[in-house]
Amino acid sequence: MNDAIQRTLADLGRALRTPRIPFALVGGIAVAVRGNPRFTADIDIVAAADVEHAIGLLEQLAATSFEPLFPEVEEIIRTAFIVPLRHRVTGVGVDMALGLTGFERDLIARAEKVRFGRTSLPVARAEDLLLLKLTAGRPRDADDARGIVARQGARLDWGYLLAVGAELSSALAQDLVPQLYRLRGDAGEA
Repeated sequence: MNDAIQRTLADLGRALRTPRIPFALVGGIAVAVRGNPRFTADIDIVAAADVEHAIGLLEQLAATSFEPLFPEVEEIIRTAFIVPLRHRVTGVGVDMALGLTGFERDLIARAEKVRFGRTSLPVARAEDLLLLKLTAGRPRDADDARGIVARQGARLDWGYLLAVGAELSSALAQDLVPQLYRLRGDAGEA
């Protein structure tokens, strides 16, 4: 992990500590921790904040190392439920998705602290990250999902994955359960 990412992670932890915004890392950095390491140029998090809370957070972030990536950031927050930020010194982007669903709030609550240099930050557990990757459905996410299964192996809680996968399938009208069974079979899990 390069110095710019490490500095941005450290500053992000400090910036979200003061307003007490619970969050978890979920993007390429989380995949590197839970699955196969891969290059990432930005930081993706999901934060326990609603739209109004996120808009209010913009004022507090003005006193930190972060700034909105776009001038029309309030409209982006209201329509896309994401707060796109950039670190003022490193230039590293941070995409803060608003954790509006029960699954996202549970993902944040279940996250485990992981050390990055001198900073410890919450990272989504392998199961939650795997489910998040399956719901996204892009080719990169499918590769990430396979990497998580390959690295975690028997440590994965397949009961949790199948139960929550079925709930998400119903809520999203996207059948995740067959994908989970395929991944489990590919990993040699019974």
